[in-house]
Amino acid sequence: MNRSKKLLLGFTLLILFLLQSTDIYAFVVPQAAPSAGSEKQSDSQEVREKFLDEFDLTLKSFYQRSQSAPGFNNFNINFKLGEPSSAAAFFITDPVEYQQLTNRQPARSRATIELLAMMSVSGIDYWRQYSQFLEDWQFHLTWHDQKKRFLTLQANRFDHNNFSLNWRHSLAGMLYYQLARSNNLPWWNSMFYSIGGSLFWEYIVEWREVISINDNILTGFGGYMLGESWFQIGRYFLNSPRKPLHYLSWLNPFIRINGWLEEKKSLSPHFHPFNYQVQDVFLLAGYRNSPTSTSGGNTGNMFFRFGSQIFTEPLYGLPGKINETFKNPFYTQLDYSLMYHGQSREELELEARVIPWGKFIQNISEDKKGYSLIYGLGSAFHTYVKRPVTDYDAGQVKINDPEGFHFEEPRDFRDKLSAVHLLGPVFDGKYYGHKWSCRLTAEAYFSFGMINALALNKYSLDHDVQGMKTTVTCYGYYYALGPALGTSVEIAYSPVRLRGFVNYVYYRSIQGLAELQSQLEDDSAIKDSRWHTGLQLLCQLPVSNLSLFTSIEWVGRWGVLHEVSDRKLEKRYYLGLKYNL
Repeated sequence: MNRSKKLLLGFTLLILFLLQSTDIYAFVVPQAAPSAGSEKQSDSQEVREKFLDEFDLTLKSFYQRSQSAPGFNNFNINFKLGEPSSAAAFFITDPVEYQQLTNRQPARSRATIELLAMMSVSGIDYWRQYSQFLEDWQFHLTWHDQKKRFLTLQANRFDHNNFSLNWRHSLAGMLYYQLARSNNLPWWNSMFYSIGGSLFWEYIVEWREVISINDNILTGFGGYMLGESWFQIGRYFLNSPRKPLHYLSWLNPFIRINGWLEEKKSLSPHFHPFNYQVQDVFLLAGYRNSPTSTSGGNTGNMFFRFGSQIFTEPLYGLPGKINETFKNPFYTQLDYSLMYHGQSREELELEARVIPWGKFIQNISEDKKGYSLIYGLGSAFHTYVKRPVTDYDAGQVKINDPEGFHFEEPRDFRDKLSAVHLLGPVFDGKYYGHKWSCRLTAEAYFSFGMINALALNKYSLDHDVQGMKTTVTCYGYYYALGPALGTSVEIAYSPVRLRGFVNYVYYRSIQGLAELQSQLEDDSAIKDSRWHTGLQLLCQLPVSNLSLFTSIEWVGRWGVLHEVSDRKLEKRYYLGLKYNL
């Protein structure tokens, strides 16, 4: 490197040092490999000049631009100018030290201790309230009963708990997963914690009860999907160059607490160089015109949503060529929505998606033309609950209190769904045309779900529903398997984005594995489907990070029970403001 280039680089480093910025930077500066030929030296000189010409100090394109430069050994001059919570400035010049700082060793012992502590506290609370679960007790502390639970599959059944209690097991699994993930364990190790925590609870803590198949699926796998999405949101805020957002990382306190328990280092144990240009983390609020649980037609409501779509690959969407296989979560999505009519919460919806395995191919020119392509295997989670209008639908009546269900009256359940889309192929492709872009996504999963039997209310007008599956009779839902499909197209041009989407699930009930299977008089198959489609328009406003959002959507439902079928179609109209975080 000639004298002028050295002076330029030295001046650049000095300016960075004096800025005392709260942003985190990590640069890789190439050093020429030894070469005997003048031709190779000329090539090296050209690469050095190109690197310095493109040297960028912003988070927009800072990440290892020279990683694929030919004829070079990557010599790291890594540094950062203070974490967002600190004004101290210093350099990290040792590449070995930098690798140690950014690739922390998993703290498995601490994660295990934290999990056992949480299980102990929860177990004590469970046994303190044991009288609330007497209807679930079917086994004694005898060799005969426990041998059946531990050494056979006879005790593995779908339980008869209410819908609200059952879907919330996924939140417990999310906590188990987070204890491991925030202690630097890889995602697949962390999933073992959510699965293991669920099995420990089912086999040890609830030793009087059946081994609940649905609880293990929702806690173990649903917890992984929610947990990984939640982890990435916490890490996104923790690494944000905007200081107010840095404090929002407390939305995931496990990252902050376990990060603090790490030995003090110059980089956070959860440091990650996100490309903030391509992330979509937002708050959405506004007006929604749609039916409520008690209205015959559409009416005005308020809705709120917190959402995220996070690409963990720092080079996604940046100029360059990439062709690589990934084995860590590349993309996560988490959406939490609420709808209110007055003071009544009318709907709750929670969705998560993770793509942990697959292929990433990208070819984008400097003038922002090209494509990004992701395909692989993914998983997803979806819960949707409308406000119940009866005590039994709200889960406030125990199955050992038959009078509380008022079986002399027709059923009056409201729609609900909780689905764990276990595994399936996913595709995400985006084409860039300089000022415009088009993104296409598609997914197909094998899905386990708990879904409301839509035809049950109509069926109960002329039939006695007692003797059917316990969850159907008492709480209106059943356990099922089926396919889940989805696709979307989004076109963006300058400040305007138009998106269309279709999602579809079809379920058929699982037979012969109910907790009270021997007492059933009618174990007939039940079928249901749900499709959700819509068009969304987003327009960027002159105010920074603020957009106007409008949408029209349709939700269609179909169900059949014996000879009775039922269909419903719901239209929704949205108008609101979106603020990107």
